[in-house]
Amino acid sequence: MAVAITKLGYWRHRCLAEPIRMLLRYLEQDYEEVAYVLGDGPEFDASCWFDVKFTLGYDFPNLPYYEDGDVKLTETLPILSYIAAKNGLKPKDISAAASLDMALHFISDLHTTNWELCYSSKSNFEKNLSPTIVAVQPRFKLLAEFLGEKKFLGGDKPAAADFFMFEMLDRWVRLDRNAIHDFPTLTGFMKRFQELPTLSNYFTDPDSTRNWPLNNKMACFK
Repeated sequence: MAVAITKLGYWRHRCLAEPIRMLLRYLEQDYEEVAYVLGDGPEFDASCWFDVKFTLGYDFPNLPYYEDGDVKLTETLPILSYIAAKNGLKPKDISAAASLDMALHFISDLHTTNWELCYSSKSNFEKNLSPTIVAVQPRFKLLAEFLGEKKFLGGDKPAAADFFMFEMLDRWVRLDRNAIHDFPTLTGFMKRFQELPTLSNYFTDPDSTRNWPLNNKMACFK
């Protein structure tokens, strides 16, 4: 009997799927990448996704989606949580698990702030980049304090939130290489994360999805 291959569907860029891709690579789990390619501008034809969106059997059709046997999920956070729980990366202690979930949502909000800036008009992006970097500094401070002296958000081993955290921080650093310069706790986290043995190929392979654009074609910062 053939073994079902897990499937991850998203646009052909990083954004909301990359934390999931990194988690699967970290776990050394094979999966099928379904990459939808947006048409070029000015139309940016998205029919490759919308033509099939409601035919795939998901309760709440959206991208990213994840299929694991009979399990069909959409949205980044529940997909990350499911994969982490299935593979023993979710704390058994209820309060510790809730704390990591809280951090995950906080990280998601920081990601959204970055996303909104990247998808604004070119003039708004240029006008708001520096003020936005300044405005998120207190939130980086809170995140650094939550991490503290731990290797990862939950302790010595990565949890689901760490994968979203790395992607989120990397997005900010790509906007401004000094974005988290004042927080050695966060820069140290990024260095430790990149040194995880099972992610070495992810960070060095020229064909890795890490080398895909951060955002889709209509974004002013890709």
